[in-house]
Amino acid sequence: MNRLTLLLAATACLFMSGLLYTLERIATFTRWNAQIATGTFSSEPMFVDVLLQNVFISIFGVAAIVLFFKAGNAVQGSTTTKTGTADL
Repeated sequence: MNRLTLLLAATACLFMSGLLYTLERIATFTRWNAQIATGTFSSEPMFVDVLLQNVFISIFGVAAIVLFFKAGNAVQGSTTTKTGTADL
């Protein structure tokens, strides 16, 4: 895989991790608001650590970090020496 492909894959994994985290938080607050509206839940919401509850958030996050490091260490396929020049 070249550097651009690794960067695109890492960005996609980071985006998916953030999207899943946001959707989990929206679901938690929506459920809490529904419970308050019915009167069955009177205190603050019980926040669950969504990073541990939904394993896909952690998987995508770790994959994004690994892919970003691999993209940073990827070697370019071009050479730095110019053809036709003498070594001085």
